[in-house]
Amino acid sequence: MANVKFDNTSYKFDTLEAKYRNFFAPAFEVLIDGRNLIRESVAISSLTVDTTVESKADSFRFKVENAFDPVRRQFQWVDSFLAVGKYIEIRMGYTDKLETVFYGVITSVALDYPADGNPNITVSGMDISFLMMKGVHSNSWKEKKESDVVRSIAAKYGARMKIDDTAVKKPIIEQNQMNDFQFVHALAEANHFDFFVVGKTLYFRKPKASKTPVVTLMYGKNLVSYQTNVDISNQVSQVVVRGFDVKTTKPIEAKSRSVDIIGTNSKTGKDIMRALADYTVEYVYTNSITQQEAQALADAMLNERAMDLVTGSGESIGLPEIRAGRYIKLDGLGAKFNQPMYLNQVTHQIDSSGYMTSFEVGGNAI
Repeated sequence: MANVKFDNTSYKFDTLEAKYRNFFAPAFEVLIDGRNLIRESVAISSLTVDTTVESKADSFRFKVENAFDPVRRQFQWVDSFLAVGKYIEIRMGYTDKLETVFYGVITSVALDYPADGNPNITVSGMDISFLMMKGVHSNSWKEKKESDVVRSIAAKYGARMKIDDTAVKKPIIEQNQMNDFQFVHALAEANHFDFFVVGKTLYFRKPKASKTPVVTLMYGKNLVSYQTNVDISNQVSQVVVRGFDVKTTKPIEAKSRSVDIIGTNSKTGKDIMRALADYTVEYVYTNSITQQEAQALADAMLNERAMDLVTGSGESIGLPEIRAGRYIKLDGLGAKFNQPMYLNQVTHQIDSSGYMTSFEVGGNAI
């Protein structure tokens, strides 16, 4: 199995255009048990892969048009490689230049017997975080960092790990009647970390660490369409975290500092709200916490809110290198919006119309 590539590489569009031979012939491979479905004469009419950093798994779906044998009056392959529980690898690109964009498990096989037309099969599935969503249980760890707990959970699933340190040891960490996906997601939220799975690798990381854009897309050239919105309804001028020291029981307070601005714009939601009123402050009350943790939480919460200031969605020519969790640079939209944006969700689709990549993005300054 090839790894799903997820790094800080930045590509020039001209380089990708040359690699994929002017994007002339979209192509894909679907590999199950090492068998290439295309070479097995499986006619796949449409293929979609969704990647995300939201609280859900990456997923795929494809439709098979020739699975029904009209002579034997039954579906082919459903008892062999088109079966739930099979591991699957999906590669997309052009001609013979393909990149792995998904690795996971088939979770659903739907058979359709329509009134008109031929019966068909829709196959769908999720990445290996699907396995973490099973089995509600309780557990506890003493004198551990939350990042250590995430490592031990990831090891249960044989996942590779890219885990940032949470620094502070906790007297006790409790998992109370939650599945492992819910629990790790809760730990990520508590630390304002990103948590997602890419291929066989689990990421538990400080948010939006590397701002290197994967590629620059130009409206009117390779950025086919784009819509954007500036909205201050979720913005605050400051986040104040209040709690108490676990050892001394003395009160602790931390106030958020500046927004970590993406791109060359300078005005953030914090600046806009502060100019409107001085009472647009969000207060967060927590239990035992250190000063270091309180400050990190206040800064992270402000930066998370800030990313809701500018949102957008767009569509480009199909590029396997684009995936959620990276940044993308947009151009041709005017100076204010010619900025790097964070990719929250990315969809790759190949069908009779060709290969397109659509995405949803966020930014924090105008």
